Amino acid sequence: MRARRRAALVAAGIGVVVLGVGLTGDPLVTDMGAVLRAPSLAHPLGTDELGRDVLARLAHGALLTLGTAGSALVVAVLLGLLAGCATGWSSSPVAALVRAGVDVATALPPLIVALVTTLIAGPSTAALLLALAGVSWLPFARQADAMTAQLRTRNWVLAHRALGAGRLLIWRRSLLPFLAPAAGALAAVRLPALVNTVAALGFLGLGPPPPRPEWGAMIAESVDHLGTAPWLLAAPVLALVAVQTIVAALAAER
Repeated sequence: MRARRRAALVAAGIGVVVLGVGLTGDPLVTDMGAVLRAPSLAHPLGTDELGRDVLARLAHGALLTLGTAGSALVVAVLLGLLAGCATGWSSSPVAALVRAGVDVATALPPLIVALVTTLIAGPSTAALLLALAGVSWLPFARQADAMTAQLRTRNWVLAHRALGAGRLLIWRRSLLPFLAPAAGALAAVRLPALVNTVAALGFLGLGPPPPRPEWGAMIAESVDHLGTAPWLLAAPVLALVAVQTIVAALAAER
């Protein structure tokens, strides 16, 4: 398992270096004299139908695809922890109703919910982030709810309450230290699915509008050139596979 973790870290390091090189280029500069050029020293991953450097677009697309997924995940974790603590701490009918609503919403396909949200709000980074966070907080809320319901009867929590500590203080000092590691492990498992959802919505044209590079949009743009420029498809697809593999390997070590 340690060898697998080391391999994943080495692969992640190589990926960061490659993307770092790509970030030095401009993903929007066109060169009609270098349209659909195969990979070369000048363009390590080739060029697209407008002569734009694929490596530069892949690197800047990583900031958008991975950044959007990561930001949505952070928001989802915070919302989930807050909602889960609130429902798990209380035994009121309102908490039970909210808990039931979360259970029902969790059964909905996340991609479909995100798709409908972005269709209503329109293609933009903000709409994409809202859609992803809106469907991603539910598993964290269920996890925090179950753990809080167990922890609230522990002796140290009861002692805090007996001493007159406020609810927020108890949550911060007695609950979050136990909830955070579990939420982090769940976040590592959920990240690849979020990255795939961002790419899927970008592929459907519901991500950030062009010409901003995004991995799903790059895959969609490559469809018309599969026979003549296969590198256009290979670059974003291999990048997505690499992210899934690296995250899965690192999450397995937790």
